Amino acid sequence: MTMRYGAVDIGTNSCRLLIAEVDRYRQLQPIYQVMETTRIGEGMDGSRLLGEEAMVRTIACLGRFKEQLDKMQVAKYRAVATSAVREAANRAEFEARVALETGMDIEVISGHEEARLSYEGVMRGLELDTSPLVVDLGGGSTEFIFPELDMLISVQLGAVRATAAKMTALQMRDSLKELSCFKDRLVSHPLVMVGGAPSTMVAIKKGMLDYRPDLVHGERLSFAEIGDLYELLESLPLELRRRLPGLQAERADIINKGALIMLIIMEVLGKREIIVSESDILHGIIWSLADADS
Repeated sequence: MTMRYGAVDIGTNSCRLLIAEVDRYRQLQPIYQVMETTRIGEGMDGSRLLGEEAMVRTIACLGRFKEQLDKMQVAKYRAVATSAVREAANRAEFEARVALETGMDIEVISGHEEARLSYEGVMRGLELDTSPLVVDLGGGSTEFIFPELDMLISVQLGAVRATAAKMTALQMRDSLKELSCFKDRLVSHPLVMVGGAPSTMVAIKKGMLDYRPDLVHGERLSFAEIGDLYELLESLPLELRRRLPGLQAERADIINKGALIMLIIMEVLGKREIIVSESDILHGIIWSLADADS
């Protein structure tokens, strides 16, 4: 029997919805996917409070998502909130307002649960010969997951946070110093990245006028390629970046820091290449629902 499930990810920069079917052969087939830039974490740097405008934007988006879930007759869904909501002092108010105004129940998950779901999504979505180190680069935090070494690290470093704080490369390296002890033990394992920044870098490299997840998933980017793209982004003023093929206009102000974080992570871990996965936390959420029903 084929079951239809929904997954919602309320991130610092954007909200995403995935509706997928899982059949009796345990095959996952996405049937609807959408992303909206809502910036729930806007202005949070230093205040630890979700702003009123940011909450209104996000709740309106979640209302549209709930309508879609109902319209497509989803059997079960799971909506999770990550870094920005997790850190907010007024997160209980946000949760209550979402429930009241949209009828959607949201779950604020820990950095470790976020990492676990992302890893599950990657492992079921990519065919790799060797177990990977998975890096989930978000707007407010970045997770590093490698279960074989009991490595499950959540670092307060993301594209939105780094942009708001005007973080330097030196500050980024300092926030990632705990990774250095894993470097030698990860030499023979591939580095897989998920998140808006890695996916966007592939899209820019390919000059995509319309985003194609199937052309991004599984693509490889070298350190040199990412470095060249970063230099290109740095050379362009914001208005020109917004018109760059492959780059969503709403992401143009944060992509430079996202690209720099990618480079610093690769540098700290001694990696010359990454694999970009489109199968991520959303897919992990779908599998968590399907596995509970099996």
